[in-house]
Amino acid sequence: MKIAVIHANAADLLADYGSLLAAMAGLDHQVNAVAPAHGPEAGAGFDALGVEYAMYPLTPRGFTPFADITTLLHLKQVLFRIRPQLILSIGSKPMVYGSLAARMAWVGEQKRVYSLVTGPGYAFTGESGLKRRLLYSVAKSMFRAGFKSCDGILFRTAEEETFYRAMGVLQADARTAVADGPDTADRDGSILAFTGLITAD
Repeated sequence: MKIAVIHANAADLLADYGSLLAAMAGLDHQVNAVAPAHGPEAGAGFDALGVEYAMYPLTPRGFTPFADITTLLHLKQVLFRIRPQLILSIGSKPMVYGSLAARMAWVGEQKRVYSLVTGPGYAFTGESGLKRRLLYSVAKSMFRAGFKSCDGILFRTAEEETFYRAMGVLQADARTAVADGPDTADRDGSILAFTGLITAD
């Protein structure tokens, strides 16, 4: 199976989820890491895991319409080139733009789109004021669209899932699970089981 794992930071993807990428590659899947470039060592790190690496631009904080449109279009191009059968986005912005780009990239072909949401960001927890209210409104719309584009969403904790349901951005019938194991191995195992990779042909 061809898999794309989308993250907001290449170094963090390697550090936090390198064992997950290696486990996927060890199951004879063709794994593609998709993340913004953060130093020349990123490519070598993915190579050592047997994982392909593709870059895309991302503004790390907040929702910035023009820059984020560029992000969405770049991700669409990357996914169209890779044509993965399974997409796993990790983080808030990757969930939104990775999921939307996956649905836009090649319409009509079967694919599974999953996200690991790592908690509310600045738009939902930052300072009060007009700027935050505008950002909050935009972020709610984007999260709603991103979640709707997912076949399944994995939350780190039950509290995070409750937070998004209370906001009204998570559909009532959304397929969800919680990966709040005590260590990385448990978390990675939960992701593998949730996305169906262990039993995939």
